[in-house]
Amino acid sequence: MNRLRFAISVLCLLLSFVQVKAQSVYAQVSSKKVQVGVPFEYAVVISVSTNNFTPPNLKDFDIVGGPNQSSSVQYVNGAMSQQLIISYNLVAKREGKLTIGAASVNSNGQKFETAPVIIEAVKGAVSPGQGGGNEQQVNSKISGGDLFIRTAVSKSKVFLGEQVTITQKVYCRYQIIGFQKFAQPTYDGFYSQAQESTSKGQLSMENVDGVNYYTYELFRTVAIANKTGKIDLTPVEGDVVVRRQANTKPKNIFEQFFGSAGYEDIPVTTRSKSLQVEVLPLPEEGKPASFNGAVGSFQCKVQVTRKELKANDALNLKMTISGKGNLKLLSPPVLSLPEGFETYEPKATENGTSKTFDYLIIPRTEGTYTLNNLDFSYFNLETKKYVTIPSEDIVIHVLPPDPNSPGTQVYSPHSQVKDIENDIRYIKKGDFVLSKTESEFFNSGAHIFLLIFPVFALFLGLFVRRNHIRNNSNLALVKERKAAKMAKKQLANAEKLMLANNKDGFYTEILAALNNYLSHKLNIPVADLSKEKVNLTLQQKQIDSATIQKLLSTLDTSEYAKYAPGAVSGDLKAVYADTMSLITDLDQQLNKKG
Repeated sequence: MNRLRFAISVLCLLLSFVQVKAQSVYAQVSSKKVQVGVPFEYAVVISVSTNNFTPPNLKDFDIVGGPNQSSSVQYVNGAMSQQLIISYNLVAKREGKLTIGAASVNSNGQKFETAPVIIEAVKGAVSPGQGGGNEQQVNSKISGGDLFIRTAVSKSKVFLGEQVTITQKVYCRYQIIGFQKFAQPTYDGFYSQAQESTSKGQLSMENVDGVNYYTYELFRTVAIANKTGKIDLTPVEGDVVVRRQANTKPKNIFEQFFGSAGYEDIPVTTRSKSLQVEVLPLPEEGKPASFNGAVGSFQCKVQVTRKELKANDALNLKMTISGKGNLKLLSPPVLSLPEGFETYEPKATENGTSKTFDYLIIPRTEGTYTLNNLDFSYFNLETKKYVTIPSEDIVIHVLPPDPNSPGTQVYSPHSQVKDIENDIRYIKKGDFVLSKTESEFFNSGAHIFLLIFPVFALFLGLFVRRNHIRNNSNLALVKERKAAKMAKKQLANAEKLMLANNKDGFYTEILAALNNYLSHKLNIPVADLSKEKVNLTLQQKQIDSATIQKLLSTLDTSEYAKYAPGAVSGDLKAVYADTMSLITDLDQQLNKKG
């Protein structure tokens, strides 16, 4: 008996250990019956501490997502338990019963394995992207059945002025990461207004013909048709960034365990197909005269601020239209007012599902008047008929104007206005000629002069600058032109020496001034300068012989004084004056001859 009890206890302990070991690591799938090509989830739940995970054999499946890793910690009755979940998104490659092999982990020297999972794969449904719908895929990175944009419209056949809702939704079998290069669509032939997307930044799952897709509503637009005919809705195009299994293999055990090299994010250019909406014209039969383009279901209320007032005072008439339809496109109804009533363009205000037109009305003549013909008509989309909302007649009592009111103007018909000299006359009708009373600066002579003068000044400045550059480009001509000026500067030094009674220095400066002048003016180097050459050159230039003799005499005197100091006597002031006069006279003759 004791042996039997011991055996039973050992057996229970072993069963308990096996059960704990089996529950420490196990596998689960989102469905054991899947369609070929449709993703499903496979997850391994690990409740033991480990850093060594061996994935299962997945040769019959394509990995379209993962491996993804998540963990959770629980406290039950003060005891902590921790779970690590490694999941894959798989797609069956073929039909039949397929087996997902066992995954295993090592913990504290023990090996834990999951049980194999048998999956029944059946034939997949036809992809919506291949069934001729209104979606289109224009990038070969991912097949058209895996990613497409579908444009949907609440009604494909509408009346002119009827409101429709247009949406663009992305369908993708892979995980959607983001969107690039998409722009809010606009629609020719519609007044459109963007609305908040129902997705609100969150992805959702949607089953289309038995296939699960990640979906996201890109755009939602409320549009009102404003022209008739068959109108093509502009397709939307952009890049959808999706995450899919990478073709590269893990480089090491860490990438294999954490899945850092298991997937890639790629942008896929996607474009929706054009969708056509037929806009029907409103029927002409039964169209009332008060119809102003309103389409939908409306109520109308007309009220005035006061029904008794003095002439030339103002009252407000408010017409409030509420309901559902093309309120935003409604134009102000045209009022039919009695003669002698003035009105202005009404002020329009919108408040949710209502629109109010506020008219300012000024009666000019006294009397009792009835405002009628204020009916409002619209086209009812449910009954396909015109509906007219009648308004009650409004009686306005206009009292005589206040005679003491400054600037009071009383309206009078043309027949009652008499032409009296020096009085205000009735407004002139017919053709008349306008004459200009004041001249304007625009297009005047001063305006044209100010426009032309800067251009003229620019060309004049360019001409002067070009001549300046041309005149100073030839160094010999520059020296010739400035020879007299440079000589007179040296004579100024001679004058200083003369005042100091320095004869030797004085004659030296006189000789240098003459030699430099002749060298620059006659274009003869100073080293080649001689009295014979100077005489010959001046005779060729037809200079007066008396001037030449005076020049040669001054040169002889200066050279003699330079080489025989103290031997020359004479008045220095007279020599200075004669030299200054000689250079001036010689320069004038050379300039005339040149």
